[in-house]
Amino acid sequence: MAAAAAATWLSFIFVPVSPAQAQSEYLPTQNDFIGKWQITGSAIRPPRDLKGTPTPKQKAAATKFQQTVTTFYEAFDYLEIKADGRYNFHQPGDPASGPCVWCGTWSFKNNSLWLELNTAPRLDIYAKGGDLQMTYTAEPDKASQYKWLVFGWSKAD
Repeated sequence: MAAAAAATWLSFIFVPVSPAQAQSEYLPTQNDFIGKWQITGSAIRPPRDLKGTPTPKQKAAATKFQQTVTTFYEAFDYLEIKADGRYNFHQPGDPASGPCVWCGTWSFKNNSLWLELNTAPRLDIYAKGGDLQMTYTAEPDKASQYKWLVFGWSKAD
């Protein structure tokens, strides 16, 4: 289990950037988020508000939760973020328009796109034309581990 946790521990987050890229901070606009996105990876990292060093038990619980949530996201074809303020996690076989299984609204503030859910998912893009990173800023209950999760999404269209 420890090897599995180590393998998922921020394994996709770090991507080398050129010195020119590192010198200029990229601030996305809400239009950068519009489109279809496919999940490309997931990892865990300690929540910002965690007191102390994460224990092996906490890491193991977060890894197990990460695997469950990743499997859930992988059941969808893509995440579509629409310019009209709506999003849709599209299921295979669903028509492009019509009723959706999991959809809602989003807002844009502080250079991030926020899905209006009780887990307060925050979506960030760190480079022009780059991938999207999804983190969570709230826990719906004491047993959840959402704040540990990080998901990577790549543009599908």
